Amino acid sequence: MKILTVVFSILVFIALIIALTLFKNNAVLFDPPGFSKRLAVYLTKNTAQTKPEHNFAELTTPVFPVTPDALYLAVVDSAIGLGWSVLDTNDVDWTLELMVETHFLLFKDDVKVELSPQGCREGITNTALEITSSSRIGSVDFGANADHVQQLIKSVTVRLKQGEID
Repeated sequence: MKILTVVFSILVFIALIIALTLFKNNAVLFDPPGFSKRLAVYLTKNTAQTKPEHNFAELTTPVFPVTPDALYLAVVDSAIGLGWSVLDTNDVDWTLELMVETHFLLFKDDVKVELSPQGCREGITNTALEITSSSRIGSVDFGANADHVQQLIKSVTVRLKQGEID
């Protein structure tokens, strides 16, 4: 009986650590496609990537009504503002390589950004912000990489709305 109590206590402790880590990573658990599918991804994947039609709405590739140059500057400023390290930039191809330290245990995650012009419509240039965030260590990220993607999109959106980037 004592062994069952110890095993149960260990399992509860592990479940609490997982729940707190998911919470700290702002893991969206209850939106479509549902709790079980989202939890399965957060507990089995170590990469998050935007896609034009992603199953997770928050990871759908955002398209901004700005030139690639303006979006590039917003991404660089956002990364710096978030306290991320800029490892490599290419303002000709509109790509960036960034590094983020996680909240928990300070693991390092790599974030790659590519800007893709989507053409001009009614005099407005549109540019897609393609982001891939991957853990350097481990096969599970507990939603950290999805959080990195969301943080960057939110920061870029705010900067562009405030007109901080022309």
